[in-house]
Amino acid sequence: MPVGTQIPNLGRSRRDRALSDNTADVIVVGAGPAGSTTAYHLARSGLDVLLLEKTEFPREKVCGDGLTPRAVKQLVAMGIDISEEAGWLRNKGLRIIGGGVRLQLDWPDLASFPDYGLVRKRDDFDEQLARQAQKAGARLYERCNVGAPVIDDRTGRITGVKAKLGEEKREVTFHAPLVVAADGNSTRLSLAMGLHRREDRPMGVAVRTYFTSPRHDDDYLESWLELWDRRGAQDRLLPGYGWIFGMGDGTSNVGLGVLNTSDSFKELDWREVLKAWCASMPEDWGYTPTT
Repeated sequence: MPVGTQIPNLGRSRRDRALSDNTADVIVVGAGPAGSTTAYHLARSGLDVLLLEKTEFPREKVCGDGLTPRAVKQLVAMGIDISEEAGWLRNKGLRIIGGGVRLQLDWPDLASFPDYGLVRKRDDFDEQLARQAQKAGARLYERCNVGAPVIDDRTGRITGVKAKLGEEKREVTFHAPLVVAADGNSTRLSLAMGLHRREDRPMGVAVRTYFTSPRHDDDYLESWLELWDRRGAQDRLLPGYGWIFGMGDGTSNVGLGVLNTSDSFKELDWREVLKAWCASMPEDWGYTPTT
């Protein structure tokens, strides 16, 4: 080797690797749709992104599984394959039922949005977005339970997060000049940052289940603005709203939601309310405990 030739560094030291693995330009806490989409676009712009998810994919989440054209546009922008061959079910619009009226509204035909919606189960949907963020360059840590922010004593700014990683719950600290809290409604990180839910905005609770049903290939998402229990001598109006979304796989997603502004919010068993509502539906729809 000629004199003066610099010998290349063929490997990083353990300390260098640790600093690099635990440091990024941006930390995104939560790999739900908001977190994974944020991580995807930041990584695509060239930033080093850490995406931290407390659970392990695939995972369940209570959801109607329906996507409007606005959401479809975002999937297209992320390069997600939304073809029927890839397991997506398209729908034409929204059917609204309430007050003795039944309206069937097609999604509008606009230049800026698709004219169809989609249905996809959340246990698969969230993972697709997280994997797409990975493909864009984001570094995904699953089973990474974030507990508290790291705060710079001099500036008061958040410069990272503390977490427990893996089955062994190994304590680790991640550093970044920007931290995005996308860890959901019960966010621990936001509370630790001193942020609290706005009391002037309502909060909703939802329950849902899947039924084997001939209505599984419905072309419309269905929203019920009134829930009636018709099992007794007199019909009873239940609190909240309901939905029926065909999944295209032989099943329907049937659920209901209620806002905390309802007088019944803390008193009722919402699973029992769902059962009562389903029991009032036509028997041939198949929304019974056996299906």
